[in-house]
Amino acid sequence: MRRALAAGALAAVAVVAMSVALGGFRAGQLSLFLVFAALAVSLDFVWGYAGILSLGQLLPFGIAAYASAKITLAAPSLSVGALIVAALIGAAVAAGIGVAMLRRRPTAVVVGLLTLVLSLTAEQIAEQWRDITGGFNGLTGVPRIGAFGTELSDTAGDIVISVLALAAITVVGVGVSRPIGAVLIGIRSNERRMEALGYDTVRCKIWAFTVGGAVAGFAGALYVHRTGFVSPQIFGFTLATSVVLWTLVGGRGTIVGPVVGALAINFASATLADVWLQYWTLATGVIFVVVVVVMPDGVVPSLQRLAGRSAGRRRQPTLLPADAEPSGAPPHDGAIFEAIDVRKSFGFFRLIDGLTLRMDEPELRCLVGPNGAGKSTLLDILCGQQGCQAGTVRIFGQECTGKPSWEFARNGVSRKFQSPQLVDDLSVATNVAIAAWGADSSPWGLARRSWNAPIPPAASEILERTGLGERLGARAGDLSHGDKQWLEVAMALAGNCRLLLLDEPTAGMTVAESLEAAALLRDLHARHGLPIVIVEHDMTFIRAVADRVTVLARGAVLADGDVAEVEANPQVRAIYSGVDT
Repeated sequence: MRRALAAGALAAVAVVAMSVALGGFRAGQLSLFLVFAALAVSLDFVWGYAGILSLGQLLPFGIAAYASAKITLAAPSLSVGALIVAALIGAAVAAGIGVAMLRRRPTAVVVGLLTLVLSLTAEQIAEQWRDITGGFNGLTGVPRIGAFGTELSDTAGDIVISVLALAAITVVGVGVSRPIGAVLIGIRSNERRMEALGYDTVRCKIWAFTVGGAVAGFAGALYVHRTGFVSPQIFGFTLATSVVLWTLVGGRGTIVGPVVGALAINFASATLADVWLQYWTLATGVIFVVVVVVMPDGVVPSLQRLAGRSAGRRRQPTLLPADAEPSGAPPHDGAIFEAIDVRKSFGFFRLIDGLTLRMDEPELRCLVGPNGAGKSTLLDILCGQQGCQAGTVRIFGQECTGKPSWEFARNGVSRKFQSPQLVDDLSVATNVAIAAWGADSSPWGLARRSWNAPIPPAASEILERTGLGERLGARAGDLSHGDKQWLEVAMALAGNCRLLLLDEPTAGMTVAESLEAAALLRDLHARHGLPIVIVEHDMTFIRAVADRVTVLARGAVLADGDVAEVEANPQVRAIYSGVDT
């Protein structure tokens, strides 16, 4: 946070000095382009961090601009207050769109097209609503920002607008330097994993969309006070696509990138228009193509790599011992988990067919069965990743049927998936930290909290015994397959873990590594009283780890008991032939 504030302060000093030195027209250009940079940063926050491709970021920008113009035309002394109102209007517009749109979990293409259509629709409405918007010609003669009842001079107004635009950019930079920045990247990269850690990802995305709308609204008010007018073209296709280009060329997900992109492209376009009037649009397009081909990740990330810095380098959290950890199954009425007459079909194929299963005491239970028996689907149902068409699921005595997976996670269910589900762009430590923060994942709380992450002894033990504790700064996506498996187990244990579900944790391991994994899991179970359910095919591992084995076949329980009883069962030997040889 201090680095972001210091960078913002230095940039403000530099901009003031440049505005004084340039004066007149160039200072005005700088202020306008910094307003565009703030708009691009609002898109970067929504798209580069939260992964929401909004092609209609002009909607809160334009509506707030019109509102600010109407306020100051009616009462010029309220120009400063109009900036605050504009930010609130931008937030309200974005929140309304976000709630209506994101709760339905649309694809990125649908979000982009829908937001673009809304923006273009607003352009048509503004052209027709003459009494309010001034029609096609818009509203003109909007006063500049005033201070103490006096309108500022052109140069002073440009400086104030430039500094306020930088302040908005700095606020966003400070925000993403907090844990919420890492969490939003996690949602952008792997929403399924983040939900399994306890994050209400829809709520987080609506929050990010709302904050982005507030920044866009503030930028809209600055724009109208800089230009002195606002017209329906503020919602148009040209500006909408330009904002995306500034963000892409500069480097999304960096904050600095969109600022560099907006300033560089706008100054280059203005210069080319002056010196090469007939072909400046073509020249600008050629520059875009060259930059995208040579620097596909954007200018800023590419320059960072050339300078020897990791393009994705971010602050690393400090993993601290937790004061306490969940001690296996908490006090509850009924079973640790209970699935009663559960049914799940995909089309005409019934994958889970009237299955009933429960665990009464903390144990190490393995689920086995042939492919298609419903093992992974059952784990999905027990952690809320999939719903069941019929039946009941209870976790620690609480009815959880039909609840989203993040509610299962907050109720103590932790899941390791069949293939490792990590946030590849973040470090090992940050992956573990976002798992630890998942139980208390309010977006505003994450924007305020420190980078300390208390993790329970079970997670610390996994990190230490697998060697990951010595590689906390390594990028998760660069780990070997085995290390990714153990990192995901550590993440599952780092949160509010009271029931651990593991889907093929030894896939890709040698026999020796599988036996080591079995010993480690048995130690965890014995030391921490942790109920563990494991889906596995490796009978050597199962013999070494399991207290109890449940065999599934055709979506139902075929056999249940200790390893010896299950292996002796003739039905199991017939259906699951070859496993025990």
